[in-house]
Amino acid sequence: MNKVFFLIVIILLIGCSEGDIIENDIGNFTAPIKNCSNQTNNTFVFFKTDSEINQSLSLSFTSTVFELNTIPDNEELALTIALDGNANALIYRKFDNAINDTEYFCSSVPPSGIIVSQELTSSNGNAEIKYLLQSETTTEATYTRIITLNDITLEGSNIAIRQEVLEFGQDEITILK
Repeated sequence: MNKVFFLIVIILLIGCSEGDIIENDIGNFTAPIKNCSNQTNNTFVFFKTDSEINQSLSLSFTSTVFELNTIPDNEELALTIALDGNANALIYRKFDNAINDTEYFCSSVPPSGIIVSQELTSSNGNAEIKYLLQSETTTEATYTRIITLNDITLEGSNIAIRQEVLEFGQDEITILK
């Protein structure tokens, strides 16, 4: 009886495949965030890259109220950007070779010879940029800028990744008074 039971269990385990498991850990980027902008066009990008595995995660958006080196003039010290996959998007990319991240993301014409082997783009969600006061003197104030992504779905060829909360990263800015 035990042999029959084990045989049935083995057949069920072999026969019940969930398909291929696709593993993309978009929250595992340990690199610090960097940024650049074209303030004439009100476009901004925050990005981080992992050169060991040739991957990047970038948040690009258009805003008429955001500036890289100032804080919001509201009481919450926060700005929320709706991601639409077009003008405002979170993009995951896997490259065939290493890239120079600043040159790639901040040039008006990206360098040639870069091959993107996989790309996932957000179809929804929000990016929240918050500012926390760290120190203040009579001449300047230093803030930590924290970027959090909420309720995002990254979609690409035959894959979708859903993240309820993704801590994109943080940096520091100092503002003169």
